[in-house]
Amino acid sequence: MIHSMKVENFKCFEHLSMEFSNLNLFSGINSMGKSTVIQVLLLLRQAYEQGVMEKGIYLNGKYVSLGVGRDILYRDATEDTICISLEGEQCGLYAKYDYNKNSDFLELNKYFDVDLNNIAREINLFGNGFQYIAAERLGPRNSYEKSYYEVQENEQTGTHGEYAVHYLQEHGEADEVENENVRYEGEENIHLLRQTERWLGEITPGVNLRIEDYGHSNRVGLTVRQEGSSGSDYFTVTNVGFGISYALPVVLALLKAKKGEILLLENPEAHLHPKGQRKMGELIARAAQGGVQIILETHSDHILNGIRLAAKQEKVNPELVRLYYFSRKLIQNGKEEKMMPVIEQPVLKKDGRLSLWPEGFFDEWDKALYDLI
Repeated sequence: MIHSMKVENFKCFEHLSMEFSNLNLFSGINSMGKSTVIQVLLLLRQAYEQGVMEKGIYLNGKYVSLGVGRDILYRDATEDTICISLEGEQCGLYAKYDYNKNSDFLELNKYFDVDLNNIAREINLFGNGFQYIAAERLGPRNSYEKSYYEVQENEQTGTHGEYAVHYLQEHGEADEVENENVRYEGEENIHLLRQTERWLGEITPGVNLRIEDYGHSNRVGLTVRQEGSSGSDYFTVTNVGFGISYALPVVLALLKAKKGEILLLENPEAHLHPKGQRKMGELIARAAQGGVQIILETHSDHILNGIRLAAKQEKVNPELVRLYYFSRKLIQNGKEEKMMPVIEQPVLKKDGRLSLWPEGFFDEWDKALYDLI
């Protein structure tokens, strides 16, 4: 598990220091640095999969595309280097990279006290249980592609959820949900497909999924039957809206994740109605209680409220939850005043309340009510 991260001279951050727990929620108005933190982690994972960690990091690849050096160096940097460090339980990664404004490869200057083989074992970012679900996910399609390499070898649903249907086809009836904390209450069938259907039922009640194999085309189809329909009334997912398609890879990733694994989620609330968002927050909290490390970016107060209710209902230990609110404030820097990134940390209490509500932290509803009155 990642315990802490430090970054110097990367995008909007001159210096960034963060501590992590099981569930880490990032919120804040746009362009304040939330995605930047996730991008740092994805750059390291990208370099690990590319086998270049001993040489440097590529800025463009499977997980992120950031351009060239001049696009990511902190604008007021006094040194032409970018530093990244991660701390796990028993080891850490401490790296300095040389800046090259015209290149999409940052060459490693040096590592500090690091054993790359040990890091892959001790820090889940580099383990087999890594999963990243991007904000931009695949919407309803008449068919979805297969990838035996990603689904069978890597056990991935795809960054954009593109292999979620194929993953369900291969693992839905064969695999049981290992994390007892996320098993749907009252459902005896703990296989992945049925558990996925029950959690998706919080978005579309009584949903049943059927997967159709399209043979030599190397594609699969997804059809859906809803509560109240006759047994033969299955419809293509293109006829049941965006909610199921956008939620499926997120729900699937949360249900299949095991203790010690890591999941990076962006905007899991997309295309979901408020109740669905709240239940998604509860599922996220329950997965974290089961030992999954989740790094989550969201703009949804309903996601937050789902987590708060999970704490009040003792479905998650609030000590496992860290809330980060990203903003900017005018700060005195020597003789000058500058707008600087600021990260505030409300603390979640056992009763679901928060220790503080920073200005702009999920308070728009209250402001709207005040204006209406």
